[in-house]
Amino acid sequence: MLSRRKSTWRLRALLLLAGLAAAWLAAALGRSAELASARPSIVVIQTDDQTVRMLHSSFVGPNGRKHRTMPNTIGLIADRGVEFTNYYSSIPVCSPSRSALLSGQYGHTSGLIRNVGVLGGARGLSTSPVWGRNLAVALKRAGYYTAHFGRLVNGYGNGEGYSDPKVPPGWSNWATDWTPGIARRFYGYKLNVNGRIVGPIGKLRYQARRNKDPRSCPDGGLACSYHTDQITTRALRVIRHAPRRPLYIQIDYEAPHGVADGNGTSEPASRHIGSAVRTPVPKPPGFNEFDISDKPKALRAGSRKLTRAEITQLRERWQNELESLRAVDESVGRVIRTLRRTGRLRNTYVFFVADNGAFFGEHRYSRSKFLAYEPSANVPMMVRGPGVKRDRRSGAIVSNVDLAPTIADLANVRLMIPPDGRSMKRLFRYPRRIGRRAVILESYRLPSRALYSHLEDEGIPVPDDLGASASATVPAVNYTAIRAGRYKYIEYERGGRELYDLKLDPGEVSNRIHWRAYRRVARRFERQIKWRRFCSGATCRKGTGRLPLPKLGRR
Repeated sequence: MLSRRKSTWRLRALLLLAGLAAAWLAAALGRSAELASARPSIVVIQTDDQTVRMLHSSFVGPNGRKHRTMPNTIGLIADRGVEFTNYYSSIPVCSPSRSALLSGQYGHTSGLIRNVGVLGGARGLSTSPVWGRNLAVALKRAGYYTAHFGRLVNGYGNGEGYSDPKVPPGWSNWATDWTPGIARRFYGYKLNVNGRIVGPIGKLRYQARRNKDPRSCPDGGLACSYHTDQITTRALRVIRHAPRRPLYIQIDYEAPHGVADGNGTSEPASRHIGSAVRTPVPKPPGFNEFDISDKPKALRAGSRKLTRAEITQLRERWQNELESLRAVDESVGRVIRTLRRTGRLRNTYVFFVADNGAFFGEHRYSRSKFLAYEPSANVPMMVRGPGVKRDRRSGAIVSNVDLAPTIADLANVRLMIPPDGRSMKRLFRYPRRIGRRAVILESYRLPSRALYSHLEDEGIPVPDDLGASASATVPAVNYTAIRAGRYKYIEYERGGRELYDLKLDPGEVSNRIHWRAYRRVARRFERQIKWRRFCSGATCRKGTGRLPLPKLGRR
């Protein structure tokens, strides 16, 4: 009898242990499944008017020593992930480019084609379907904690643009530049912090008086009033204290863009003033171009070579903008360190991009952007995160219209408006797969006024002139361009075409549109551009097929 009781007790004990083991295993498997299916956090860091050359530049200080301008950005993102060397801004101007990031659409699809007014900028964006159906709205609906810091688009906080302090749809946390007119300020600016206008923060023209930020900056909290430091500090607070759910954080720096109400150059943080004082301006192929006779007439009109005085001004602007990027680079390091300390880095994708580039003397242009040439349209883009190959460079041709579908793909979220771009996720794992992709570069060209019927229905007048209105020194010419393979093909509305072989001519000095060796290439692009200029959705994502090679040796 006693033996039978012992056997029963042992059996019960074994069953209990087996049950506990099964429960522990199920819990462990459940936790593993939960972790495996956990949506990643995403951080997008965007600069304003930064060129690829700036990203990889070095500066020379007063002591004559050379230093890398952005060592954190290169070391913590590019070296830990993939850099895309053929990433393009579809409309190389601030507001249209930033709108494309949120919509995933070309300007000719969304209708957001200008920097200000009803066709773009804050006013255009706020009256567009993109305002309430963009990437951030989709992510927030899917459970993401979304936060925006810094610059939105031109005219936000301006009575002629959009001046409603209410936080726009899609954002859980909002600390965005609230700026009168088109002025950009690195000191003495205001922010819309979750519907409350804060500021001025710091003193206007602070660095011009050689005053100093606290020595603790950039890590001194909100006492650091320099714009780059301030919005980074606010972003870090969200990373540290936001609910334990996936984050979407977009940090939009003003740097290295010049100050619109000052002398036109950027304002570095006070600690960086003069640190690049001995740095020369780069003079790549095409700098102060000697012969522009092969350029279209609209670009030749009024063009002249830069003077010595203008080149001196270019050098000073180059130095100031590199100095302003030093604070951005410090901020990249702060963001990565905070993600690591909070345990989020392992499941976070960090993107570094620019809205558009800028000219520094190439093709005789001393400033601005807008045109389809490489300094203006080809901009920095790199990413690190789970599953992304380390220390790789990809030559795949991609665009800012690809960012929204990529982020939606990573987050397993469906966009609310059909994108023209496509996900780059596969390229993160296989960066050497170039494919036969074509992307569109365009100015302010529109398919029809029908895009703006929603404005006319509300009694908002739409300008009769839907043409270009470039900023600064480049001509206001409408164009559509295709970037595919080794080529770039450009057609201008007023007449004139360009064809560049970027493999042989990265400086875009020799227009090969009339070369016999490139006749088949030109004809292919003539056919392609007829339908690509008005593409939408899946038609924009069609490949080019195998592009013909030039018959070299024939001019």
